[in-house]
Amino acid sequence: MIFGNRVGDRDKRFSGFNRLVRARFFALFIPLTLLNIAALMLANSLFINVEQAKQQAMVQAAIEVGTNLAQHDLATVMSHLEFLTASEHVESFLDGGIDDSKAHIEREFLNLANTSQLYDQIRLIAPSGMELVRVDFFDDQAVAVVPELLQDKSKRYYFQEAASIASDKIYISALDLNVENGVIEQPLKPMIRFAKPLRDKSGEFRGVIVLNYFASLLLDKFRNQMMFAPGEGALLNKEGYWLSNQDASKEWGFMLDHKQNFGSESPELWQAIKRAEKGSVESSDGLVTFATVHPIKDIHKKVANRDHFIDEWRIIIVNTYWGIGPALVLSKMEFLYPALIIYPIGLILIWFWARASVGRKCAEQHLKNFNNTLKQKVAERTRELAVIKDVTILSMATLAETRDNETGQHLRRTQTYVKLLAQELQKHPDFHDFMSDKNIELLYKSAPLHDIGKVGIPDEILLKPTKLTDFEFEIMKRHTTYGSNAISSSINTLTNELAENDGPTFLQFAQDIAHYHHEKWDGSGYPNGLSGDDIPVAARIMAIADVFDALSCKRVYKEAFGRDKTEDIMFEGSGNHFDPRMIDAFSRIRESFWEVKALYEDEPPEITNGCIEHFPAEYSQLINMGQGI
Repeated sequence: MIFGNRVGDRDKRFSGFNRLVRARFFALFIPLTLLNIAALMLANSLFINVEQAKQQAMVQAAIEVGTNLAQHDLATVMSHLEFLTASEHVESFLDGGIDDSKAHIEREFLNLANTSQLYDQIRLIAPSGMELVRVDFFDDQAVAVVPELLQDKSKRYYFQEAASIASDKIYISALDLNVENGVIEQPLKPMIRFAKPLRDKSGEFRGVIVLNYFASLLLDKFRNQMMFAPGEGALLNKEGYWLSNQDASKEWGFMLDHKQNFGSESPELWQAIKRAEKGSVESSDGLVTFATVHPIKDIHKKVANRDHFIDEWRIIIVNTYWGIGPALVLSKMEFLYPALIIYPIGLILIWFWARASVGRKCAEQHLKNFNNTLKQKVAERTRELAVIKDVTILSMATLAETRDNETGQHLRRTQTYVKLLAQELQKHPDFHDFMSDKNIELLYKSAPLHDIGKVGIPDEILLKPTKLTDFEFEIMKRHTTYGSNAISSSINTLTNELAENDGPTFLQFAQDIAHYHHEKWDGSGYPNGLSGDDIPVAARIMAIADVFDALSCKRVYKEAFGRDKTEDIMFEGSGNHFDPRMIDAFSRIRESFWEVKALYEDEPPEITNGCIEHFPAEYSQLINMGQGI
């Protein structure tokens, strides 16, 4: 039966241990799992952010390069036009030498067309609208058109617009498809026409030079650049029609019958794009990044026509990879392998830690309970020792006082006076650092030992009913050194044997008080004749408390002095018997002194044989206090 009970108790303890292990395991299992999930989510989020930042940087780079390409190509065309209009052969033509200059102008046109390979046609048109010189680019070769095939262009818009320019500016047409004889040329040939009027020195209109720029060159460069950007890139004119799109069937809606444009397909998105120079807009297809392209810088200074057809193109890139989905995450699974390996290892380590932790916790709890019990016993013993110490001190002091016809109330009063005065001096800058709360409490406890040395004075001197002789008075004064030596011996014992923290400090105050409380501020006291600040602070405070109590209380040798006389004598002692700063502090709290005196009032003393001269010899001059104690 006993064996069965032991087995049952062991099973209960084992079961309880396992429950604690499981609880401790799950206490970390859940946070570890959540932390692992959070780490994976954070890693995924950082990966997505990095990828998106990378993609957006690629988008911005593509837009910037596309813009620079357009500006570079069109700036080149404009510089060619300026070169031709300023050539010496054109100048000769303006001066009237049409026949001589025509051949030279034709060679210049051929040379420019062959070297640059940017132009479908280069033409010089007479004021009447009739072509004077025309160079066509055909099969990678520039060819001068024979006079019989030159055409009348007086009805064409670019000639009319250029002819009407009165300044040094040029005309630039829209980017559109080339039209021959009223029909869109096949295959489609994107074209931009640059034209500048020619005027002689008198300002008379003499003709127009026209460059038909192969805009397909610009569009091809743009498409090639968009291949490096994530998503789909497109170029729109200012009306929202596609000039370039991955789906070529959507291009040139403003000239072809299908009329497709970005504005009609995505009206809200187009309105947002039109309101800003550049930016990004989230859409169902992805992140739409756009920027406004100004192919010609300072177009208002260089181009005469008010409708700047090629200004404010829009480059749009629809980043279809912006919404990173599961496929992209799964493609990066190799980055997750460390976490997938570390997690189960972590679970195993947690299990072993839980078992060890519970075992350690049980041991710690047992030790904690033992320590608490021990601390409680130590605290109780410490309180007992503190009380025993205080009672012992008070008993020793009371024993000494009983030999001097003093009362226990005298000890209570004087130690309370000491505490009150020390607390007031705490406010004085000279004593603030010394008068800590701890030191005040130590002063309070040590005050009752001020006359402990009287136990060493013979009765025939201590209790002598008449005035002491000089020799006897010298023996009486030894009670200060007797008390000091006794306390010094105790200090050495505590320091060497017990190493008690507060003991030596407490007894040092007691030693100072016992040894020096009869010293006077002017140096006329005993036993060492110290003066001023050389007298320990504790002794100076005790002197005021002791004298006040002797003056204000009734003794067998005198009646108690009244309040006025007591205070007058105390104040007269300032600067000779007492530290003036302490008398000032006493004057501020004297009401509290009188309250303490009333609280601890003595029983009326008995007068033996009617003698009133039975009093401590060191106060032989007490009745004449005004002359100094």
